[in-house]
Amino acid sequence: MRKIWIRLGIGLLVVFLALQLIPVQPPLGKNANEIKTEERVKKIFRKSCYDCHSDLVQWPWYSKVFPVSLYISHHIEEGREELNFSEWETLKPEKKADLAEEILEEVEEGHMPPKDYIFLHSNSKLDQEEIEILKDWLQTFAENQ
Repeated sequence: MRKIWIRLGIGLLVVFLALQLIPVQPPLGKNANEIKTEERVKKIFRKSCYDCHSDLVQWPWYSKVFPVSLYISHHIEEGREELNFSEWETLKPEKKADLAEEILEEVEEGHMPPKDYIFLHSNSKLDQEEIEILKDWLQTFAENQ
């Protein structure tokens, strides 16, 4: 019985190692533009938002480990579909106002950044001062509509 478990373990290890050879192409961005705004807002976006919501992704070492690579690639694709700060400057004012409202709601409810991202990037958690800075910035779009 013990030999079966050893063989099973070795087999699973071989399969896991073989899966590392499958290339997973991370989603590449179309442009690497940074949003045009004051530096304190950009600083918040860089630490808490850009890895999922821009073309300026900082790929961590574990993003190359299968199956984590699949999860991260899919997560970033979904994040960019919802909001891509690298394309913010190309959006119409009405769209910016709508997105600003959604962003504010997500941040205030504590849904962004997501808990699993904060777990791996503890410095990405927004403090109250950063939330207020974002709130002030986002409200300028609602006022300009």
